[in-house]
Amino acid sequence: MSSPQTWARVAGLLYMFNIAASVFALVATNGLFVANDAARTAENILAAEPLFRSAFVAILLANGAYVAVIAILFAVMKPAGATLSTIAAFIGLTGCAVAAATGVGQATALYFLGDASYLAAFSEEQLQALARLTLRAAGAGNTVALLFFGFYCLLLATLAFKARFLPRWLGVPLALAGVGWLVGATTSLLFPSLSIAGALLPVSGLGEALFTLWILIMGVNAAEWREQARAAFARAEVS
Repeated sequence: MSSPQTWARVAGLLYMFNIAASVFALVATNGLFVANDAARTAENILAAEPLFRSAFVAILLANGAYVAVIAILFAVMKPAGATLSTIAAFIGLTGCAVAAATGVGQATALYFLGDASYLAAFSEEQLQALARLTLRAAGAGNTVALLFFGFYCLLLATLAFKARFLPRWLGVPLALAGVGWLVGATTSLLFPSLSIAGALLPVSGLGEALFTLWILIMGVNAAEWREQARAAFARAEVS
């Protein structure tokens, strides 16, 4: 890696874009989905269709940015543990794949609420129910994606603790973020009525935001990074 400092800041910039786009999508769709009321949900979506579509696009853009973040951090964090960095990257990319499918599922709801001629085979109530079911499935998919992102944050925290080119305290907010995503997602899947994921969102979001701001503004200690990278390469050569 020719310039770990530059690449770390690029990852921070993309990570910040991912957070901003994700927050926009969350805020844009807030209030559109009405629990146990498919008709009102359909009416809300159609009344705010441009905003709903914007949220869908934001999800896909955020996901694309996160793929790049994971790839860059794989290389940046590799001197702290090549195997661990590889595992973290695979887990993070799996979460991105699930999140992308979730985004497509959310957009699919619009097809059920469209005016295509083949939809005449269904009643309006059936189409509204299908749209709501699709959105519920997308929500479940998003929860599954958060499980993978929780594990990714925990592995990234471990790498931060081991890295000599980053302050070790950065592992703490990342660990809190990972625990928050895991607890929130697991609880939502096991006990849907509790819905504590929303309550843990500020904790997890803040944890990732702190790490993001640090690598965006401060980057990494390039000299320490190169020294740890040389030591890791020497150990690999010996083994």
